[in-house]
Amino acid sequence: MKATFRLMTASGCLLVVGCTSFDSSSQFDDVASSVKERRHYVQVVTKSITPDIRVLSGTNVVKASANYVANYPVDKSAGPDVAPSRLMTEVSYFKNYQEYETVTINGETVPLKNTQVTSEICTEHCVTTQYVSFPLSPDTVTNWPEPQVAYTFSSSGGGDRVQLSIPKAYFLAAYDEASRVLGQQNQPVVSASQSTSVKDTKEKPEEMVDYWYQQASDAERRAFADWAFAHRDGGGVVLTTQSQPLQMMGYWYQQATPTSRKAILTWLLNQS
Repeated sequence: MKATFRLMTASGCLLVVGCTSFDSSSQFDDVASSVKERRHYVQVVTKSITPDIRVLSGTNVVKASANYVANYPVDKSAGPDVAPSRLMTEVSYFKNYQEYETVTINGETVPLKNTQVTSEICTEHCVTTQYVSFPLSPDTVTNWPEPQVAYTFSSSGGGDRVQLSIPKAYFLAAYDEASRVLGQQNQPVVSASQSTSVKDTKEKPEEMVDYWYQQASDAERRAFADWAFAHRDGGGVVLTTQSQPLQMMGYWYQQATPTSRKAILTWLLNQS
């Protein structure tokens, strides 16, 4: 029995390695499977990752994989037109007639949505595979306070519970892929009649500060301007904040070269 379990677990791991690109020890330099521009948002579909698995109660989990379908709005007004972002998860376990029905994440429990019909493979033992998803907003993962984004699947009554964990860096890498496209969308368009000498030559940090400035409220814009002028050398640490625009403006300001920071400060003066 134990030998059979070890064999099935090993074969399951081989299958995961063959089908997924990442695990918790990976560098997420090429996380996107696809990046698509929609009318009101940019959609990033990530490559698969093998979550860290911790069985809390009930049946043994043989293997699991997940990927993120993330939708990032072009601007604040696009909210109602942006499809919800979802984390897709495939989880396989020894058959026990209790499927996972809910997920608990960030203190909230919601129903799981089946994305495919549950499958079953039987040799000496039967293994059930569920294909499920649940809403997970980019804001939630951006503001996640820990290095690992953890979520728990539960069966009806809680007899079977498993915790899955994915590095926060995996989700931030997906956001970075979207940021490149969002930054390009918000660059000013130069008409054909204009001289090529006036084309936009902004560096990446300037583009991204400009983009997030447009997403920010007036209060957030003032807070960023005050902070930027107080830290002209770029060496300051951004105060802890729940504001995504403020976080991202601070991040890109710190990534800027001295010349680029001067350009950002000059640009900020012109916004007042």
